[in-house]
Amino acid sequence: MKRHPGLVPLSREHHHGLVMAERLVLGRSTNPRADWPSDRAEQARRLIDFFETDLGSHFDAEEAHVFPVAARDVADGDRLVRALIDDHEAMRAIVRALAAGDAGPAALPDLDARLHAFGERLRRHIRVEERELFERMQAECSPEALREIEARLAAHEARGPTCRL
Repeated sequence: MKRHPGLVPLSREHHHGLVMAERLVLGRSTNPRADWPSDRAEQARRLIDFFETDLGSHFDAEEAHVFPVAARDVADGDRLVRALIDDHEAMRAIVRALAAGDAGPAALPDLDARLHAFGERLRRHIRVEERELFERMQAECSPEALREIEARLAAHEARGPTCRL
């Protein structure tokens, strides 16, 4: 199904999130020209930076502007939204732990496992949003509700950066 214009900005950002997730899962970039480090501690620092500049704001926008509409207008949307918020909280906790440990191997001996787990969770989370939440919203929400999301996301985006990698 073609994405409603109100959800397109988030879908674009999801692409960047999937690129990050893939790099974290594999421990490398699939693009040979990418400036992606092989050192897991440096990858953790890149994840922290990506979260602070992009992903955290993306989560905030979803929680403020998309999830309330989904919880209200989508059948069993409150259950789905709760699970997605739980994912956001778990990913925020991982990033906080990485940042607190300075992402160094001595501070976090299981760094490889943590980065892999974060990547898997982010990839799974994005797929649920794209394949389930957004599809159901487009089918079940009114055009007015989707236009309202579009306007709110535009205002949110005007306040800060969009995802980039």
